Amino acid sequence: MIDPYQVLGVSKTASLEEIKSAYRKLAKKHHPDLNPGNKEAEKKFKDVSHAFDLIGTEEARGKFDRGETDEQKQHMYEQYQREQQQGRRRPSYQHTQQGGGRYSSSFGDGFDDDVFSSIFGRASRSGGMDFPGQDEQYNLEVEFLEAALGGEKVITLPSGKKLQLKIPAGIEEGKKLKFKGLGGQGIGKGAPGDAYIQISIRPSPTFKREGKDIISEVPVSFFEALGGAEIEVQTIDGSVMLKVPPGASSGSRLRIRNKGAGSGEDRGNHIVTLKVVMPKDPPPELREKIAELADRYGYNPRKGT
Repeated sequence: MIDPYQVLGVSKTASLEEIKSAYRKLAKKHHPDLNPGNKEAEKKFKDVSHAFDLIGTEEARGKFDRGETDEQKQHMYEQYQREQQQGRRRPSYQHTQQGGGRYSSSFGDGFDDDVFSSIFGRASRSGGMDFPGQDEQYNLEVEFLEAALGGEKVITLPSGKKLQLKIPAGIEEGKKLKFKGLGGQGIGKGAPGDAYIQISIRPSPTFKREGKDIISEVPVSFFEALGGAEIEVQTIDGSVMLKVPPGASSGSRLRIRNKGAGSGEDRGNHIVTLKVVMPKDPPPELREKIAELADRYGYNPRKGT
């Protein structure tokens, strides 16, 4: 942000006539028509004109001297933001979920009181400044089934305010839920910031997610795979019976409709991946029968026959 007194080369106690005289001399000196193609002169002419706009009349000069111009307010706001980024603001929250849904806050370096007083002292003298509050982000870990089927939680923000959180069915890892007006307090008449809850899903030992589909691996015996069978399979809704077609191989994927994550028409499917498991210690009589069957019905899967 420019200092119009410095640009025009006048003191802060200069009269309006002195300001106008300085402006006329500099504007004539750097006018683009008198300096064709001179980019530096063009820039100086713009700066001089802008400086005169700021203090060239009693009304404009008074507003500038009181720090009430939009440019000054924006400059102070940007300075405030820079101080925050440098860790010299009031302690900033790092929100972490604790047991029972409460969040604790660890704090960074303290805000420099001199800087705070400097910025906002000027703000109060200039008639006040309105800055929106900061957005705040929280991390919330939910159970696999809560993310898949939806649920509700009550969490406590650092301010002590309790928030009833509805977890949408089928929400994915890393998604954020927005709560308008529950972030940091605004300054002056500035609106409060928003709160964002970022979802982290705790892994399940049984299921995995592929979008809205639930994936699970189910072991089947050699006989079930060869001759077909009806087996019990666990889904996020409970157990269901699934038909295994004859001749199923390891890696075969069978679909159970509308048993995935989400709700209603937007719900995914449950995909079962079969894993054919052989007996660890087949008895001699079984090996003999298998050998007899192999002689009669043997095939070579590596050759497709």
